[in-house]
Amino acid sequence: ANDIEALVARLRGPDAVDQARAVHSLARLAHNSASLRVPIVAAGALPPLVELLRAGTENGKSHAAWAIGQLAEDAATRVLTVATGALPLLVQLLRASTETGKSHAAW
Repeated sequence: ANDIEALVARLRGPDAVDQARAVHSLARLAHNSASLRVPIVAAGALPPLVELLRAGTENGKSHAAWAIGQLAEDAATRVLTVATGALPLLVQLLRASTETGKSHAAW
């Protein structure tokens, strides 16, 4: 749990490279271990991921979409994902992103 909280804290930090690494790490954790999806969301990962979708670089938006998709694989976190306002941003990414961004948004 401490590692997850540290990664979520890095999501909120000012360093874009550090944010990208945190996004990637959280997405991998969610992908590799379904039991970590709820703890990641409980640690507060969704709001900064949604903020990256809203205002990040093209690469940041794509990776945030991938992480959100991994977290939304769990039914309990899917509802929270929609509640954070991620859905309209994912649709926007589908319309205007790179092929990788579109793929991650569609996930």
